[in-house]
Amino acid sequence: MENHIRTADYYYCPEGRNRLFSYPPPYNGGYATPWLWYDGDPHGSYTYTTWEAKIVARMAQPAPVTITMWGHYVAADDTGRIFAQFRNDSSATISGRVLFVITEDSLNRSTSNGDLWHNHVSRDYMPNHIGEAVSVPAGDSVVVDQPLSFDPEWQRYRCEIVTWIQDDNLQADSTKEVWQGGILKVTELTFIEEEISDEVVLSSVTVSPNPCVTSTAFMFNISPGSAYTITLYDIAGRVVRTLHGNAITGGEAVQWNLCDNSGDVVSSGVYFYDFATEDLHSSGKVVVR
Repeated sequence: MENHIRTADYYYCPEGRNRLFSYPPPYNGGYATPWLWYDGDPHGSYTYTTWEAKIVARMAQPAPVTITMWGHYVAADDTGRIFAQFRNDSSATISGRVLFVITEDSLNRSTSNGDLWHNHVSRDYMPNHIGEAVSVPAGDSVVVDQPLSFDPEWQRYRCEIVTWIQDDNLQADSTKEVWQGGILKVTELTFIEEEISDEVVLSSVTVSPNPCVTSTAFMFNISPGSAYTITLYDIAGRVVRTLHGNAITGGEAVQWNLCDNSGDVVSSGVYFYDFATEDLHSSGKVVVR
């Protein structure tokens, strides 16, 4: 990624500069424009045409992690949230750090490094340039999410969200192994147009256990006799299960046996729920393992 570390540059990204400098220099105690570094080997050459073949070959190799990304974008205030599920396909626990970066392509501006066109410019690191520590047991998965905030000057259709999971151990040549990465275009996020509504938002729906393995329960308080509906969706937005009824005591606990509307047990992953009564509404997510 381009970080444009000179402070005079218009595209200067402080977090990117901090991350670049967080790696000790592998030669002569100084820094220089990086070559292509991956898998603990400085595959020299500043020419991208040489890099490209090496990157493609590396991507063809099996990776111990599978990444699934999704998220939403609220047009009214240029905010959103990004989610990524990291599944450990290996036979050993993987511990490291997860980072998210908003990047922007096709920027045309003359800067002090002599470049005119700029691609993959780092716009923001989430939560920061250090990342979030995670540990994923063998055969299991974790879901990491971060809030998004977009500057009005960024061109949405040129922006992408990049994520990766990285070893926290520094190798002898100052590299840190990246086990897998993923990219999602901002235009592929679910866009939400906020509408004015008189609906009252319910703030106290509790899902427990969450994550869950065999079942979970939705707990809430509404007036006795009130009708409610709980709709569960998969990450593609498809309806998986609908639960509905009428409150008996007011303090309710509605069980979900992790089956879909056809009676089949759902796959492990992240599901979103929408809770609604005549004048109340709440939403959230359930992680199934």
